[in-house]
Amino acid sequence: MSLNLPQRPAQREALSNPAPADVAAELRRRLEATVEGEVRFDARARALYATDASPYRIAPVGVVVPRDEADVVAAVRAANELGVPVLPRGGGTSLAGQTVAAALVIDMSKYLTKIIELNVEERWVRVQPGLVRDQLNAALAPHSLQFTPDVATTDRANVGGMVANNSAGTRSIKYGKSVDQVIELRVLLMDGTELHLGPLRGKELDEKLAAEGREGDIYRAVHRMVSEHADEIAARYPKVMRRVGGYNLDELTDAGGEGQRPFNLAKVVSGSEGTLALILELKLALHPVPKRRLVTMLHFDSLTKAFEAVQFINRHGPSAVEIIDADLIMLGRENPAIAPLMTWVVGDPAAVLLVEFDGEDLAVCRAALAGLEADPEVAALTYGSFLAEDPKQQKEIADFRRDGLG
Repeated sequence: MSLNLPQRPAQREALSNPAPADVAAELRRRLEATVEGEVRFDARARALYATDASPYRIAPVGVVVPRDEADVVAAVRAANELGVPVLPRGGGTSLAGQTVAAALVIDMSKYLTKIIELNVEERWVRVQPGLVRDQLNAALAPHSLQFTPDVATTDRANVGGMVANNSAGTRSIKYGKSVDQVIELRVLLMDGTELHLGPLRGKELDEKLAAEGREGDIYRAVHRMVSEHADEIAARYPKVMRRVGGYNLDELTDAGGEGQRPFNLAKVVSGSEGTLALILELKLALHPVPKRRLVTMLHFDSLTKAFEAVQFINRHGPSAVEIIDADLIMLGRENPAIAPLMTWVVGDPAAVLLVEFDGEDLAVCRAALAGLEADPEVAALTYGSFLAEDPKQQKEIADFRRDGLG
């Protein structure tokens, strides 16, 4: 990858010509003959898709905006036959360049946006990958349910991309990451193989391990890998709440047997950032929307104290703990549109921790908050706080943090 910095002529040429001209031309010809959606190899499209929310700039070979799954299959088949890499893309909100590459970009965000099935009683939903997270939750709101990962880019992040990135968000401390919400995935491999990945135990897993063909090969290879290296995985995978780097092999150790957690390859595709398969359809767990929330803004005169306080805050069971640093506060104060919303700032903090408690009634939230306020180890680190009980003010604080991400 190349940072968006001044490049020498040879570097600029590499960015603008990611594949031989004859290969790109033949790929375009095949796609235009087989794809019903949009096929774009023009300079404008390639410039637009050369960037995402990261500082990287890598021009794609071309772009396909599929109208349906048949278009996705046709695009992958053509790219595979010509040896061109494929990169699935949603809202392009990735911060580390995950949605830019010298590849055929397949943009799921325009047409593959349907809610396929909702089961309110069992609390799950089946969706297409291009659905925006906020649009999903708006549809779930009448049922008081939510898809819980709440990234800062929630009004434009696609659900498929969130799972591919294993997104977490503000309330992951309570609800977990995207991988924790994935029940099943239907995916497409580069050779055109379609797999339905879901939880397996006992006889069902044995049948997959004994199956012939590509699917059986994959199950055997992954099962053997996690079985042979279970101790190494347990020893070396970081024990942190928001570990989103690498493949989620730790989700499969000690899994699949009777009485054990299920063996689910959908958990490995989660967080794989499009390197293992293209997600065609997702079945996701849902959670009830809490009826009440309390937010307290804890102020610190140093970043170190804010970091030290988190371990003590966590033992009181918050639904969210998020940091707002001095730079963000300074920028907010300088913005005429944002400054009036910052009545919660006390003095001149080096850092503020947004701490949220939620529950079915306000009394439960207040009891948890009282425990936090009485904690001497937290009190020794903070110099002030601001309590936000009004939902409107809570939204303003959350919007302030989201708007400051860039």
